[in-house]
Amino acid sequence: MAKHSSLSRRTLLKGAAVGTAVAGFPAILKAAPSQLVIATGGGKLEEAYAKVHFAPYSTKTGIKIVTAPNTNAKLKAMVEAKNYEWDLCQLPAEFAAHAAKQGLLEPLDWGQMDRAKMLTGTAHEHFVMSDVAAYHIAWNTKNVKSGAPKDWAEFWKASGRRGLWKRPFQTMEVALMADGVAKDKLYPLDVERAFKSLDKIKASTLFWNTGAQSAQILIDGEVEVSATWNGRVHDPKIGGAPVDYHFNQSLFVSDAWAIPKGAPNKKEAMEFIALAMSAPNQAAFSTIIPYGPTNTAAMPLIDPKVAPALPSSAENYPKGTFLDVTYWADNGDRVAEQFNKWIL
Repeated sequence: MAKHSSLSRRTLLKGAAVGTAVAGFPAILKAAPSQLVIATGGGKLEEAYAKVHFAPYSTKTGIKIVTAPNTNAKLKAMVEAKNYEWDLCQLPAEFAAHAAKQGLLEPLDWGQMDRAKMLTGTAHEHFVMSDVAAYHIAWNTKNVKSGAPKDWAEFWKASGRRGLWKRPFQTMEVALMADGVAKDKLYPLDVERAFKSLDKIKASTLFWNTGAQSAQILIDGEVEVSATWNGRVHDPKIGGAPVDYHFNQSLFVSDAWAIPKGAPNKKEAMEFIALAMSAPNQAAFSTIIPYGPTNTAAMPLIDPKVAPALPSSAENYPKGTFLDVTYWADNGDRVAEQFNKWIL
């Protein structure tokens, strides 16, 4: 693990100082670590990472990849104590933005990545958004045989029960779109207007907690329509489950790669991120999980049969808009407190 690196940051700096003080003394170089610890959310994402990122990185560098669970509390505690258990992490982009605001992340080396090829809004100083998922409208095809909601306004008017995420992130945005706010005019959020919109459907809405639950309540027919993420209903639909969806008025969200502030193996961590963000790796990832690439150079490498399922394809990307991670970094705690009081 990172905190067991054979040569500490303090030792390296001390050695470098000695090297510059003594004429002709050779520079002290930090030995490459034997392993790189990456904190992830686990599940299918980690399985995909293992195939398209971890294995190629280890083959290229000889450095073994070890994974660990990712929690926001752990990141903060680790950086403040300078006791590093991870070298880098995968986390929701809105959480990465908040961590960057708190000073918990290293600046990225954009000299190793082509910033000009990134989708607008996905390249940040301290983190890079790594994929595009869609929070969108889905429905049970047995309960809704015709007239599926074309947009969030129709979703709000749908008969029967509907499902929404029991979090303010993304739920507030779709509440505003349901009330007539254009997808490109969402921010800064009119929070009071969003709550008034949610008031209209609160009694007939099942507020779910996890992505798995959002798909299951649709498949079981517990709700007629629900907001969910495309990766949760893509495979069930292909497998014959009674569920369908579309990308109209989608809210695009992303995972992100980031390096904890002060992490001793940040050079190797940055090299990993650069590999993971390369066009071939991004394209390979999108063939395993239907999340679109953020590196636009990846899309031409993707099978045209796969592209229609990806949120960032030429067909789907104009239908939605990105969640503003900077807004949530600045306002998330306040809005979450209001939302939690409202939900109770």
